[in-house]
Amino acid sequence: MRLEIFSPPYLFKANTRPVIQDVPEEIKYDSKIVVRTPQATQVKWVNLIRPGLTTHSFNGTQRLVDVPFTLVPPDTLNADVPGDRNLAPPGWYMLFLTDQDDIPSIAQWVHLS
Repeated sequence: MRLEIFSPPYLFKANTRPVIQDVPEEIKYDSKIVVRTPQATQVKWVNLIRPGLTTHSFNGTQRLVDVPFTLVPPDTLNADVPGDRNLAPPGWYMLFLTDQDDIPSIAQWVHLS
């Protein structure tokens, strides 16, 4: 038996990850939400990731949804929540910001309904 631990290099750099300061916990389909972050000008992607549900080594709920956004300097992102329930079924999602160096934030949980 063997165990490997992956530690991405960005975890060892001080203060390099984007920070989500504020985002509504409850979000609605086909709406705009305001995401506040001090690194707004450096954000490359906003994503919703559905938590996994693994049964019999198959994750039937795996999903990553790109969320288009516009920048409102200095610290605001206006994100457009998708309107298609087939693309993003209702439920809980982790919202991530990823910066220009492909470093993700710590997720914030949001409920899509």
